[in-house]
Amino acid sequence: MIGTDRPVVVMVPGDLHLTEPGLENVRVASWVVEQANRLIRPDFVQFIGDNVQDATEAQFRLFDEIRGRLEVPHFALVGDHDVKDDPLASGFRRHVGAAHGSSSLGGFRFLRLNTQESKPVGLSAGQVEWFGREVDAALASGERVVIFQHNYPYQIWESFEGPGIEEWRRITQTRRVEAILCGHTHYAQVANDGRNVAVATRSIGDPEGGEPGYLLLYFRGDDFALAHVPVDRRGPVVLATHPRDRLLATTARHVVAALDRVVARAWPDPGVVAVRARVDEGPWVDLNPQGDGHWSAPLPGHDLAKGEHPLEVVARDADGAEATDRVRFFVDPTGRYTAVPESRPVVTSTAFC
Repeated sequence: MIGTDRPVVVMVPGDLHLTEPGLENVRVASWVVEQANRLIRPDFVQFIGDNVQDATEAQFRLFDEIRGRLEVPHFALVGDHDVKDDPLASGFRRHVGAAHGSSSLGGFRFLRLNTQESKPVGLSAGQVEWFGREVDAALASGERVVIFQHNYPYQIWESFEGPGIEEWRRITQTRRVEAILCGHTHYAQVANDGRNVAVATRSIGDPEGGEPGYLLLYFRGDDFALAHVPVDRRGPVVLATHPRDRLLATTARHVVAALDRVVARAWPDPGVVAVRARVDEGPWVDLNPQGDGHWSAPLPGHDLAKGEHPLEVVARDADGAEATDRVRFFVDPTGRYTAVPESRPVVTSTAFC
């Protein structure tokens, strides 16, 4: 079993839809780059596709200029706009590189799929075969699998159907996958289908349902946490990384059954001077610094009633600015849990289909 004590932090900007310099989406993309370089310092940035609007050389050069300012590793996916009038993704490959791939870090295998090998969505037989081999090899070596792909499997008003998609479903439903991270929708959503968690990142170029920004992801062993960080946010950023939010829970390993701990990750590090937490809107408890931006305190899970409990975590920096994260975790003293399909928020319409 590959060691999983090392946390992995990922930033996922929404679809950029770049056209020309000087527009709001370029400003937001530049702000995300600064957040990566100066505040979060993630293990990598994952661009989620639709990096450009029309797949022109000038648009790809603009994308090159923006991502070229990053001081941390980054990857990019192919979106439908990245292959406009270019089904072989020649422009993407020329500027960015391979259209699919994988990397291993901290006990996780991060897979990047190209779901635009057919219109409106699809994977070639060769990529499907590669996908299955990668997942099986990762699991055999003790790695946990995380998938990045442009197309969101639960997008409303679209069909997630095409070449290779049934094989994609077979792989994801018969192997344990930690998370499926997507773009394409323009709106943000988290969906738990009872086995896998799929996440749609809000667009930067054409945001719907809220402000643009980036998705902040945290992986560490059985812990998976996320938050949308909106553009121009000032002050610290905090994630409640343990216990896991119930919407992200897919197995009994993700619920509280006994004495446990509250764990938070706060940025900047150094820079945050205090973190506190409370459960069920009860008294605040100070968390203790654990190093590398982590803060923790005991969680008396054995004293909590079976069911769902709200957890609120607040981080404060030296200037007095605060950031808050809220999750709802599940408690069962018997250690049993079955995920029930659910999505948040519920989305019933979109302007972009």
